Amino acid sequence: MKITAIDEYSTGQDIGLLPGDKIWKINGRRIRDILDFRFFITDEEIALEIERDKERVIFDIEKETDDALGLSFEPIKVRMCGNDCPFCFVDQNPAGMRKTLYFRDEDFRLSFLAGHFVTLTNLSNRDLERIVEQRLSPLYVSVHAIDLEIRTFLLGLKKDDRLLEKLKYLTENGIELHTQIVVSPDINDGKVLEETVAALASFYPKIGSVATVPLGLTKHREGLLKMKPVTTEYAKDYLIHADELAQKYKKELGIFFIYPSDEFYIRAQEPIPGRERYDTFEQFENGVGMLRTLLDDFSELKSKFPDHLDQPVHISFVTGMMMHEILEREIVNAFRAIKNLRLDLVVVKNDFYGETIRTTGLLTGQDIYKNCADRDLGTRLYLPKNCVNDDRKFLDDWTLDGLSEKLQIPIELASNDFSIILEEIKQMSANK
Repeated sequence: MKITAIDEYSTGQDIGLLPGDKIWKINGRRIRDILDFRFFITDEEIALEIERDKERVIFDIEKETDDALGLSFEPIKVRMCGNDCPFCFVDQNPAGMRKTLYFRDEDFRLSFLAGHFVTLTNLSNRDLERIVEQRLSPLYVSVHAIDLEIRTFLLGLKKDDRLLEKLKYLTENGIELHTQIVVSPDINDGKVLEETVAALASFYPKIGSVATVPLGLTKHREGLLKMKPVTTEYAKDYLIHADELAQKYKKELGIFFIYPSDEFYIRAQEPIPGRERYDTFEQFENGVGMLRTLLDDFSELKSKFPDHLDQPVHISFVTGMMMHEILEREIVNAFRAIKNLRLDLVVVKNDFYGETIRTTGLLTGQDIYKNCADRDLGTRLYLPKNCVNDDRKFLDDWTLDGLSEKLQIPIELASNDFSIILEEIKQMSANK
């Protein structure tokens, strides 16, 4: 594991570690990745063996338990997924995109480090033992189905991957799990869903939640199995069933346990439930309760709205097809009540993936450009933060700066509570 940087005034700098050094062993234990390093570095007395210029050097160090030496490392080599799920979004990308968008990861380390969902199909006994030894908890697991025939079909497995045995081993050894089911109409819903949730509930409280999300089908499905989409009517029926199950587990476990994602409520054109429906919001990053939190946060933000701006301000905000009605009703109209403010909502249809893909996070730069190019956007354009990655790049490799240049307007990424818009319209009005 190669060191890429060392913090100034850190223990690592004090003992003479250098960028380019490779961590080999700590107290005689081989270090494979950052998780090994974090686990074994906590000893107060360590023998740190490194490789430098093809030679081994050992540093004997006395340190505090929480002193990680101030080291940064190159990214881990991510394990690839060997499953063949018919709804896998990676397989529904068009040709010509950047290579990373075609990589299917299935790495329990990323589940622990970043909350990625994994199926556990590629876990060996050694992996399971390592998870328990290093207390890699919580982990996030895509289950989809417990029924063996349905499970092997949905994951493209050739044999039983012993999921229940793995769940039993992990939970009995104190590992907390949160699970998800990608709901595929007429495949893993109905009685199959009930069986799956019941099996997961038997591990409660170590399995703490089940999120259910609708499958996403792009227009790029050449050669893939034909699957039924989640329609408005289906979503309505599904929510009735899911709520019946949730009420059952509320009585049995004290929590609702099964949580449909926000997308189900939007597709069904049903109201977003109150905060109490989400218990402790365990799957917020999976789009479960995110919209309820946004609406509650915005309700608090509205108390800070001015009645008017001193000078006229005109701005625009981009959204996808899924959110536009809620944004218009709950957010945009509240801003428009501020005198001297004009806020235009630009609703972007997803031509890149197909109009069945309606979420804002899957909008591309080119689709946003097509919908904005001939409009009067005002003095600033706002995009939701999830439109771009950490490199400020859209899925189609357009960059935020490039889009700004083509549209000839400053573009800002808006936080989920819209506070940045409120602060900036005040500034824009005062500076005119």
